[in-house]
Amino acid sequence: MRNRDVYLRVRMTAAESQRLTEVAQQSGYKKSTDFVRAGLGRQGQWTEELHRLEKRQAATMVAVRAEIARLQRTEYVLFAMLENLAKTILTYMPAPPAESRTAAIAHGKAAYECYLKAVGMSLHNGSRIALESLARLDC
Repeated sequence: MRNRDVYLRVRMTAAESQRLTEVAQQSGYKKSTDFVRAGLGRQGQWTEELHRLEKRQAATMVAVRAEIARLQRTEYVLFAMLENLAKTILTYMPAPPAESRTAAIAHGKAAYECYLKAVGMSLHNGSRIALESLARLDC
């Protein structure tokens, strides 16, 4: 057995001492002092593992942020395309004659309700309440 130059005394409650002894025995050490010494020796390994874990988490966060930015750009492009389509349709679609304006508006509203129902049915996201409210529309 090696001679130790420095002694360390730690005051613990009886419960803390019992817990330390139990953990040391579960880890395969005969004495709690051996367990503490081994833990001090492994501290560098734990620190390195923690740093590796932090780096992996940071890389994951960077990748997620990049994916979100890509999705935002895609969404912006889709909305711009939809806006241009709506402008084109509204610019070149002739206005209905005055005598059939009411019928054209009623037909447009009915077509819009059918469109909303079709969109709701194609979502498949489990939004049962929205789907049921759309299903009540007559198409």
